Amino acid sequence: MKIVKIFLIASLMVTSLSLSARRIRDDVRGGDTKRESLFVLRTNKELVGARVEVFNTNGSLVTAQRLQKKKMIIDFTDARLGIYTIRVTKGGKTKDFHYVKK
Repeated sequence: MKIVKIFLIASLMVTSLSLSARRIRDDVRGGDTKRESLFVLRTNKELVGARVEVFNTNGSLVTAQRLQKKKMIIDFTDARLGIYTIRVTKGGKTKDFHYVKK
């Protein structure tokens, strides 16, 4: 019985550590959807309120807004062709994503 308790405690510790490490790595994710003109940004709830900025190829700011929910969809339908940088910033942490409008 003592061995079973030790095994359960060890399993619980390993699981909790792997979950917390996963949260740190996956704070922000971005990617395309089936529609080529959309960029989907998914974050953890800790990043709600972060500043999301979109820059064009020249480095000029196209738009900026606050992240209101854990998911934001950026529509590039009316944007010109080129490479865009999506920057998410909160509390001194910054993460950049790139979107290519073809």
